[in-house]
Amino acid sequence: MVTGERRRTNTWGPFYTTDECDGCGICEDYAPENFAHSWDGTYYVVVQQPETKDEVRATRLAVDACPRQCIGDDWDA
Repeated sequence: MVTGERRRTNTWGPFYTTDECDGCGICEDYAPENFAHSWDGTYYVVVQQPETKDEVRATRLAVDACPRQCIGDDWDA
């Protein structure tokens, strides 16, 4: 069941993927240091929160490019 909730397998922090991710991989194309596919390859998660301005920029580009809009950004929350 898809609920739009944060996946528990994301590393803790402001960026995360939800259970709506279908594993397209666009996020990893934009920010390969921060996203990786799950153990079974069916979805992506944030494996490392961005640490530099360039990584933050790349992760935000991934957020904007995600076709399912399943990457959360609580940076300013």
